[in-house]
Amino acid sequence: MTSSEFLTAREVQVGPFRLHDVSQEGVVERLVDLAVADLDAPAFAFALHVGGLIERRDPAFVEAMAAADVVYADGGSVVWLAHLAGAERLDRAPTTDVGWKVLRGFAVRTGRRPRVALLGGVGGLAARAGAVLSDAGVADVVLTDHGYHEDWQAPLAEVRESLPDVLVVGLGAPLEMVWAVRHQSALPACVTVTCGGWFGHLVGDEKRAPQVLRRSGLEWIARVAQAPRRLGPRYARGAATTARLAIEIRRERHVRQER
Repeated sequence: MTSSEFLTAREVQVGPFRLHDVSQEGVVERLVDLAVADLDAPAFAFALHVGGLIERRDPAFVEAMAAADVVYADGGSVVWLAHLAGAERLDRAPTTDVGWKVLRGFAVRTGRRPRVALLGGVGGLAARAGAVLSDAGVADVVLTDHGYHEDWQAPLAEVRESLPDVLVVGLGAPLEMVWAVRHQSALPACVTVTCGGWFGHLVGDEKRAPQVLRRSGLEWIARVAQAPRRLGPRYARGAATTARLAIEIRRERHVRQER
């Protein structure tokens, strides 16, 4: 799917969230378009995964997701629910893959590496993640900073002055989406991508699942195995949430078909 097709693609409703019915390639192409564009204001790309489904009753989060320019599915449960709601092209677009592809796509399109700012995580994590991207030759990392500021005025001024093509925010969902929209007027006019735990993946603190689990949408099994106490309860809640949303979607489709 090309970006022009993205602009005419329909949306599907999953709970209170609307996702663009596009493939992972369509998501990447659209984010590259935004990254190379001469924007007048920040453009937001937010991923929806099981953690977001759990937080679907948070009004600030729902409002932030509605303000995004691109909403894509980073999770097998979201993909399944979206297809249940009528999606045809949508497939899983994990940020751990999308991030690399967008940076490389920018270089192909422009002939130079993108200027990238990384914001989030504990002290030093963003810098370590930036070093991985720099060493791989896919980005010129112009700024890194942690995500635990009480006052964001000075850090955001530094982000603007760094003139990034791509701002990657890793504060964890739903905080990172709400944070981005709340600080929209202070952000640089570039594409802002929220990334959850991507920094940890980049530096190797968290390992990717085997390909067979990724292809089948069961990457969560490997994640739970690595951090069962932290992620086990979350995915249990996610399974219950997914089941409830599936019932709601089926009921809504049945009502529409009877009209």
